Amino acid sequence: MFHQINVDSKIGSFRVRAPVVMAAMGSTKVANTAGPSLSKGAGLAGIPMVIGENMLASHGKAGLKARMQPYLDNREKGYGALVVQGNGVDINMGVFEAGNELGADAVEVKLGQGAKQNLGGEITFTEPKDAEKYKKMGYHVVKNPDGTYQRHTPVGALDEKALTNAYLKAAETDLPIWVKIAIGRGIVKFIEMTEKIKKQHGLKIEVMTIDGHGGGTGMSPWLIMEETSLPSATVLPALKKKPSFDIVLAGGYNDGFDVAKAMMLGARGAAMGRAFLIAGKVTPDVGVKNFVEALREELEMVCATQRITDVLDLQGRRNNLVALSKGASDLFGLTAESKKVL
Repeated sequence: MFHQINVDSKIGSFRVRAPVVMAAMGSTKVANTAGPSLSKGAGLAGIPMVIGENMLASHGKAGLKARMQPYLDNREKGYGALVVQGNGVDINMGVFEAGNELGADAVEVKLGQGAKQNLGGEITFTEPKDAEKYKKMGYHVVKNPDGTYQRHTPVGALDEKALTNAYLKAAETDLPIWVKIAIGRGIVKFIEMTEKIKKQHGLKIEVMTIDGHGGGTGMSPWLIMEETSLPSATVLPALKKKPSFDIVLAGGYNDGFDVAKAMMLGARGAAMGRAFLIAGKVTPDVGVKNFVEALREELEMVCATQRITDVLDLQGRRNNLVALSKGASDLFGLTAESKKVL
């Protein structure tokens, strides 16, 4: 539409066709069923895709490869990033090493999610032999009254020693490191701690995705999504200093204008899950690419209103945002009434 505006961007060290990330989707049925199509679409679209937690335990190395390969076979040359995520159990099982061997561009340490603060990733299953297998791997397994089972991922520790060990383990792949965390009490301290560890050990920590209110996919508790947490963008005005890694926001971001607002508040971009699932379901394989094209046009429109020609110039233009309520003003540190800017 506005061809003089550049919407190509960078997230971490990776060139991307738009400042958006396909958020982590892991071993759940909805994610694994749609996974290959979403993977192909993300590759065609030239955006980063994160493969979520518990893939090795649920589907093995072959399942991880099946999720990764469509991206690798269809990615636009020079764009995007294939990121393999690991929680504590995954990391102990060698998910980063497996991802590296299969062609990942980066690894992501998962420490939290907006819809699962202090709740691990979960699935349901029926076989007793699987219950024993998952227990040995380190998962929490609960037997339901009807004879079926629940598998829950242990919540990782966020103290400095445990965090350092997780980052150092990720660094053994020599790939760029991403981090996934949920907003909550102590988030500013966590960001500062990550910055400290990065500098002390010379780590290639490039991106931190902060999830918040509304975030969640296949097995997220609906009431947790709707009734808990804060919008992830509320972390930005609380930071005393801009970190050396990019901040990507997640949780309820669905279109180009949402991405633009995240960037204007100070983020590098936004991560989306359900929006991509819907796009991929409506038009398999190319739905994601079509959706990213729509996001690009929406970002072009916003850039035009701001009289800028590069999408990266949106970052930090918070003075051009106005809160529509006193509550939003307090949360995001914005002017509350339009008359103050007219």
